[in-house]
Formats: sequence, C-alpha cells, structure tokens
Amino acid sequence: MNRVITMVVIDDITTVVNGIAERIQWQKYGIAVVGTAFNGDEGLKLIQRTKPDIIITDIRMPKLSGIEMVENVVSILPDSKVIFISGYSDFDHAQHAIQLGAFDYVLKPFMPDQIMNIVFKARDLVLQQSEQQSNVLEMERKLRESMPLLRQEYLSLLVRYHSNPQTLKKRWDFLQIDMKEESLAVHILEIDQFNHTNMHASIAEIELARFALQNIIEETIHASTKGIVFRDGINRMVCMLNCSSSEESLEIAEKYCDNIRRYTKNSISVGVGMTVDHIVDLPLSFQQALTALSYTFYTIENSIFYYGDIAQILPVEGSHYSEEKEKELIYGIRSGNVQKTNEVLEGIFAEWDYLEQKPTPEKTKTLYLQLILAIDKSITIALDQNEEQPIAQFVQELNKLSLNVRDIQNFVRDICDKYCVVFQGKQQVEAEITITKSIQYIKDHLHINETVNDYAKQVHLSSSYYSNLFKKVTGTSVLQFVVNEKVEKAKLLMVQGLSLSEVAEAVGYEERSYFSDVFKKKTGITPTEFKQQYVMKK
Repeated sequence: MNRVITMVVIDDITTVVNGIAERIQWQKYGIAVVGTAFNGDEGLKLIQRTKPDIIITDIRMPKLSGIEMVENVVSILPDSKVIFISGYSDFDHAQHAIQLGAFDYVLKPFMPDQIMNIVFKARDLVLQQSEQQSNVLEMERKLRESMPLLRQEYLSLLVRYHSNPQTLKKRWDFLQIDMKEESLAVHILEIDQFNHTNMHASIAEIELARFALQNIIEETIHASTKGIVFRDGINRMVCMLNCSSSEESLEIAEKYCDNIRRYTKNSISVGVGMTVDHIVDLPLSFQQALTALSYTFYTIENSIFYYGDIAQILPVEGSHYSEEKEKELIYGIRSGNVQKTNEVLEGIFAEWDYLEQKPTPEKTKTLYLQLILAIDKSITIALDQNEEQPIAQFVQELNKLSLNVRDIQNFVRDICDKYCVVFQGKQQVEAEITITKSIQYIKDHLHINETVNDYAKQVHLSSSYYSNLFKKVTGTSVLQFVVNEKVEKAKLLMVQGLSLSEVAEAVGYEERSYFSDVFKKKTGITPTEFKQQYVMKK
C-alpha cells in the first residue's frame, strides 16, 4: 500500500475523539490521523486545512451540526468519505446525511471493530477511486504526449495516400491541425551530408541538431503563412503549408534555407511540389516534391528544385561514351596503370557532367551502372574466381537514396583503382615467376658468355622490358647480377682446387687476364691473392 490515507475525527465528546483517534493503531493499516476537533466550526476549519480522505464526525455538535458541515464538505472535498457517529434518536438525521453523500454511519454506542470495519471500507474505496483517477490522468497524459506522434503518422499517410474527403476532414479536426484545407503545397527537405557530418555525434547531439532545424523552418513558415513540419526519416522532413501560388511557396523555401545556413552549421536541399487546391490532392504535391528533390543528385547540397521547372525539361536520351574510350579504360586497368585509368575515367565523367540538359537521376545511375558492367565484363575474364568482385557492392550502393553523382563517381574510381591494384599484383607475381626462371637459366649457363638480349629471348621479352623487369624484381641490373654470380662461382671452384685457367673458362671468360681484372674489381683482390688467403691456408 503505497499511499497513506488521511483521516480526521470530530465530536463534541472528548472520550469519543480520543478513543477513535488514539486507541486504535491506524498507522498499521495505512491510515494517518491528521487532526481532531470538538465542534462543527473547528471541524470545518480542520477539514479545509488538511483536506482528509476520511472524515469521522458526530451529527449533533455545537456551533455547526454534522449535517451542516457535510453540506460544506461536499462542495470542498467531493471525494472525501464521511462517516457519521449517531445516536438512535438521530437516525432520521443520519438518513438525511447519507442522502447528502455521506459514506456510512455508526450508531452509538459502538465497539472499536465496528468503526474499524467501516473505516477500512472507506479506505479501500478511496484507494480504488484514486487508482482509477490516476489511470484516467495517465491515459490523458499519454494521449497528450502521443498527439504529436499521431499527428506525424497521420500526416505521413495523408501526403502519400488518397482518402475520401469526409474521413480526411474528421481526422484533420481531431488532430487539431491549424491550417486551411485549401491552397496547399508540399516541400520535402533533406539535411545535406547528414551521415558524414554526424558520424561521431551522440544521439542527444543529433536530436538537438534536428530539433534546431525543425524549429527554424517552423518559425520561418509561421512568419508568412500557416504550415506544419514533420519528420520523415532520420535526415528528412516534410513541410505542408498554405500558399496561394508557386512563387510564394518558393520564396518561403528560400527564406528557411537562408536562415538555416545563417544560424546553424548545416544546409538543406529542398524539393518543392506544385500548389494543390485541397488536402485530398496533397499526395500529388508530395510526389512532385519527391521527384524534384531527386535532382539534388547533381548539385550535392544547398539547393532548391521546383517540380514546375523540372516538368518543363524535355526528356534527355541517355548519353554514352565512345568505344575507344572504353577500350582505353580497360587497357589502363589491365595494365595496372592507375594514372592512365584515372585520366580516361575523368574524361568520361566530364562528358556527362557538362550536358546542357541532365537526364533523370535514375537514368544517370543507369549510365554509371552500364559503365561498371562494361568494365566488369572485360576485366573478370582475367581474374580468378576467388578474387574480389566489387560489382555487387556497386549495385547496392546505387540503391541508396542519399547517394549523389559525386558519391557514385568516387565509387567508380575506387572500383577501377581496386582493379588496377589487382592487376599490379598479378603482374608482380608473373614478373617474379619470369625472373626466377631467368635467374635459374643464368646460373646454369655461367660458362657461356651471353648478353642481356640473349637472356631476354629465353623468357620471350624485349631487351629493354626484360632489363627493367629484372631490376624491379631483384633490385640490381642483369649484368651486375651475372658478374656477381660468376665471381661467387669462381671462388667456389678455386676452393675446390681448379686452376685459374680452368676457373676462368668455367665462368665464361676466354682470357685469364680479363677474368682477373673483373675478379679484382669486384672483390678488391686478384684470384691469385684469393687462393693464397683461402686455398693455401686450408
């Protein structure tokens, strides 16, 4: 029992008051005696001061009778429970008191159990009524709190789906929407770069930023006309406003865009639908605003598009790039040449960026998808099945609503860069295999005096490409490598006891003197000195 029930005792007989108030341990039953009085006048003042839940009073008292006091109490505390103490001769008065709203009565003389049972009944009724009242208040509170949510949910449906005028009118009035039902337009507002800007923000910071933006928009609109703004996703809001013309609608949009840039760190993009005659036509204006907003795909941020302007643009047939540029792009990727790939790619992007009349955003997305499919078709033939295929991820990215043309271009760049890296890796592996094969050939043929061109022919490469590839893989030139290998083999042969002439011939030198010069240049000592230092000591 969480709530303590308060009670007062009023009687002109002291023993009755003390017997009820002091001899029964009311606190054990969740009841607190908050005062006593010995006549009706004092009793009324006590009741006014303490506002008790239960009042125990005698009917006959000096100055003010119990009946008169009840009449006053009913008007002051209509929910208080009044229990009368009455003698048999006062029965008629007690009946009258009951009619006035008294809870019950006890005939004198009475036992403590009698008064306790009646008080307990009054206590239970007070608690029951209190709980019921709390439930009603809680329901009313929840209704008040949920009214904005109900309004938002209704408005979200209102702008998307058609309904009959009678139903719309009924709900419009129930939700207390303070707008005219005629001459309306829909704006759809999107917070620019929302995900990027709030990447590291807390929920409280994000909510505060959205609240500030909505507040600025509402104040700007209400300065000119009636309107309502509601959220339609984490970074999008929908605005319905009364306006007599498209010029007025656009002027209001420009004002709140300016105010947001002036008073916050954010900017917004807006799609403006055409003005409609009645609320039943709001879905038309909403769809127009949604189409207009999609054209921020080209401008990225801080822009206003009006459907009436877009509707006047003639449909543009899809642009394309030349087959020659596609071949250049494929060649750049397969050669692992990032710089060349990016140059061709930027040329293709420039062609599409500078079209006088833009295709619809969906058409432009299709163009970029066709470009990626063309790349994928030519590239995947040369890739292993277990290597990364980013085309599926690209298709998923295209379906994101917040994506703009720069995002797509960056994604295409990333895909081409990834492919270039893959082919660079493949080329590195192929180069290492080729040079490893060539090194083995050189080691097996040190006795033959061959040129770089001879080694290149063994692996079917041009002399210049072979030289560059050899140095890239080994970090040294072909001739330096050959000389090093010949000198190391010569040392091994001398240790094994071969003569200098035999050693020179074994490493491809016809003249012993030339071999000696090469050996000394490489090691700092002559072959003879080497033999003296290592072979003789051994």
